[in-house]
Amino acid sequence: MPAIRRPAGRPGRFAPYEDFEAGLPKVMVKRPQYFQGIGVFRGARDSTAWVKIHCPHGAMFGGRHIAPGRSVEIKLGRRASFDWPDLIAEKDRLQALADKGLPLEEIDVPTFAKYAEEWLERKKPVLRSFGVTKGNVHSALNPTFGKYPLDGITVGEVNRWIGRQRVKLKPSAVQRQLNTFKAIMNDAVRNGIIERNPAEQADKIKGIEARQRFVTEAEWKTIVETAVRIEEEQEANKERKPHQIRGWLRHYVVWAYNSGMRRAEILSLTWANVRPIEGHGTQIEVINTKTANPRHITCTAEMEAILHALDKLERAKRDDRLFPVSMMTLKRSLSALWKKTGLPDVRLHDLRRTHATMMMQLGIDPKAIAGRLGHSGLSMLGRHYAVDRGDSEAVRLFEAYANIEKRIKVPEGR
Repeated sequence: MPAIRRPAGRPGRFAPYEDFEAGLPKVMVKRPQYFQGIGVFRGARDSTAWVKIHCPHGAMFGGRHIAPGRSVEIKLGRRASFDWPDLIAEKDRLQALADKGLPLEEIDVPTFAKYAEEWLERKKPVLRSFGVTKGNVHSALNPTFGKYPLDGITVGEVNRWIGRQRVKLKPSAVQRQLNTFKAIMNDAVRNGIIERNPAEQADKIKGIEARQRFVTEAEWKTIVETAVRIEEEQEANKERKPHQIRGWLRHYVVWAYNSGMRRAEILSLTWANVRPIEGHGTQIEVINTKTANPRHITCTAEMEAILHALDKLERAKRDDRLFPVSMMTLKRSLSALWKKTGLPDVRLHDLRRTHATMMMQLGIDPKAIAGRLGHSGLSMLGRHYAVDRGDSEAVRLFEAYANIEKRIKVPEGR
């Protein structure tokens, strides 16, 4: 086919683009070449049109992240399908999106149920209470939000869900479910699937009170005596329940009281975490922590004695856990223990609070206490775990001052 002959005279508007394309090799083997952001690649069979877009704010395209300040090459299709005005208009459109930090491609927004399932799969290795979180998704969130695309969930819908949940659940339970929802939606925001999390503007859940329960000396004595009595009953019934693991309950609660460790942290301990330190007793390496930062805890004399007792405990072969029971067995056993103590509002976490409070009252450095508990700062310690020692000292000073005032004779007539 003969080349199109253009009339002589003033060059056309798109002449620079035509000259650029005319100067390209007949067959290219690597990447497209560009002129003012528009590219062409000539293959052995066909030519394709491309654009190069600068991303000042970064971007997501084709499943990969483009760092801020870098450029991305986007294939538009067959060169014959576009004329120069089309290519320039498309390049300008995409560049405007990039300049505003908007997505460069249409995103197929998944439903909440689909995204939540993928999120659970990714988070399974790191979530400490995976079973609880999975239950929140399947039983509390999916029935309401599961069928909606992520960008179709409104603040109003979240508020209506909160209202329905509050009718049948305690405020703290609804808050835990909402926290799971927030985590999933925040993940979608970080991945560029939605622009904002509707839960951030939702109504606050009222009625949640920070729990400050501490175990008194008398209550602690009752807890230990009750645990001993339960173990004696288990030993007496061992013929009827030969497979029941016995002799661990009292050791578990005493360990929690002496260490300040969390429930799951204790349950995940193995003998490999026990580190005898010559001349300095024994330290426990705590790995399964809430913050994912391992820490070391020095054993008290009672903890040392528990280690010797646990070493003699009957257990399955190759079970190297200090406490060879499942989480479900632990929950059931502790529920029975609290019920038999006659202390209706006591929980295992109260032993952790009591441990922190006792150390605070002894005048131990708050940083050392926070380190033993596994806190990165001191705010949680004062807010949830330890009675304010400063307040206690203030009361003692006030009482001392008040007693002095009583001994001072006030002159008459004043």
